[in-house]
Amino acid sequence: MKKPLCLIFVLLFFAVLAVPGVAYLSGYEAQNLENRPLAREASLVSRGKVNLSFPAEFDDWWGDHFGLREEMVTAFHALTMAVLRDTLNKKVVVGKGDYLFYSETMNDYLGVNRMSDEDIQKAAAVLRLEREYCRSLGMEFVFMAAPNKNTVYPEYMPERFAPSGGPGNRERLYAALAGQDVDTIDLAAELIAHKPDGALYYERDTHWNARGALVGYRAVMGKLASGFAWDDYADDAGRVTSGYRGDLHNFVLPGADGRLPYVDYGIDENAAYAVDAGANVARDANFGTTSGANAFRLLFFRDSFGEGLIPFVSGNAGRVVYSQEFPYNYVFSGEEFDAVAIELVERNIPNLLLYAPLMPAVEKTLPAGAVEVESILMNREKSGHTQLYGCYDGAFAGAVYVEAVFSDGASRVYEAFPILDAQASGAASGMASPQGFALTLPEDAGEWISARVLIHS
Repeated sequence: MKKPLCLIFVLLFFAVLAVPGVAYLSGYEAQNLENRPLAREASLVSRGKVNLSFPAEFDDWWGDHFGLREEMVTAFHALTMAVLRDTLNKKVVVGKGDYLFYSETMNDYLGVNRMSDEDIQKAAAVLRLEREYCRSLGMEFVFMAAPNKNTVYPEYMPERFAPSGGPGNRERLYAALAGQDVDTIDLAAELIAHKPDGALYYERDTHWNARGALVGYRAVMGKLASGFAWDDYADDAGRVTSGYRGDLHNFVLPGADGRLPYVDYGIDENAAYAVDAGANVARDANFGTTSGANAFRLLFFRDSFGEGLIPFVSGNAGRVVYSQEFPYNYVFSGEEFDAVAIELVERNIPNLLLYAPLMPAVEKTLPAGAVEVESILMNREKSGHTQLYGCYDGAFAGAVYVEAVFSDGASRVYEAFPILDAQASGAASGMASPQGFALTLPEDAGEWISARVLIHS
């Protein structure tokens, strides 16, 4: 009696194993709902040679394309969420109620791996230099950190996670920016104050919903466009509908219907703005919109959180150019603006120190007491502009200056971004305390011949 049962069990076991292959051979095609590129099909031969990476590449490809993948992933995560209150997916944290949180926000929430005080000061200096450039051209400038969902809704986080307390990167950066005269918008405070209005973030998504985006829109326009007429949508409560599939939902439950509720203001359907000819809002890193609302002109550097602001801002500003380029590129459009806004999600604040913005440096007077330091100085061309960058060994003093001599014999001084980028970090490998610097020379500065680096506290 036991042998037939064992045989049936073995047959069922192998039948289950065969299901993904049979489904794939039957024409099953995996959908890409995880906001990432699926692995490409592996090739045994590459460039006329045996591909030694074939086993690993095939494993990655099969993991993304096996038959009934979405259904099996959904079943597995639904089971672990019901039994363990966990997805066993490194990208997603299961919260209370129906809330899911992005795991990359956990450092901010728990207060671990925080930026050093020195790095906070460097990030503030980066934004100050951007503000100085904008003001030199008569443009207003504002920085705003879009808060992580668990910053606004900590009550839905699992109780097993205990924050360490104390100010995080966002609070510390804002304090440093206040000391450097950089205008900011505290979106966390704005959103928390509006929690009684209704849900501001999608339950199973990383981002705010349209109601949360509306709060951000009002803050931006109130800060930068106070002299222009714009609609605050105070009389529009929106309509609650369902059918939204959040990015976190797609990570763990890709085969389940998206029946999540969300608020809709119907602005896209009644768009009062035009997108530049040939531009694709969903695909292009840079694009512009035009409306007849007023004469306000805005350059808006954004990430995925800024997408929710586009319908509101575009319908209430005469000209908006949006850019998802990073590092921030101030020279790509060639247009003139009244203001520049930067929206950066809280978890990515450390990225401010990865790369120097492509922004012509503002000429300055070398301050008294500046001290020359021995440095490694390099140069490169980027988008038709000359960049000087490099590193020196020592403590961060507060400001780094580059005094360059040009072919016309003139000597000009510029303050550099205190950033050690990837191309300079290799040269700094032998330094005990490497510090970086980078700047873009103005187009009309001429050909540089030599330069020296100085620091000033």
